[in-house]
Amino acid sequence: MAIRYNEDFKLEVVKAYMASDRSMSELSADYNIAKSTITGWIKKYGEECQYKTTTKKSQEESESAKEIRRLNQLLHEKEKEIDFLKKAAAFFAKEID
Repeated sequence: MAIRYNEDFKLEVVKAYMASDRSMSELSADYNIAKSTITGWIKKYGEECQYKTTTKKSQEESESAKEIRRLNQLLHEKEKEIDFLKKAAAFFAKEID
């Protein structure tokens, strides 16, 4: 199932790419988005993001983007923990038999 992102989120990701020295791979991992998706957004919104100035609304968007990044990182950590626990359960199940 395809994930739909709102325009504000797309613009925030493009601004984060253009305003920092972070690579597309880092943004992809932080936001849990495919690099090809980010590339498409940069092509579509890149020019628009170059000329926008920082306003209160964009600062609020930045806060929401930070929250999304934090939650994606937490999700990634939890997925690692679940994978580890599955492997541990399989290992101990073999030991019992």
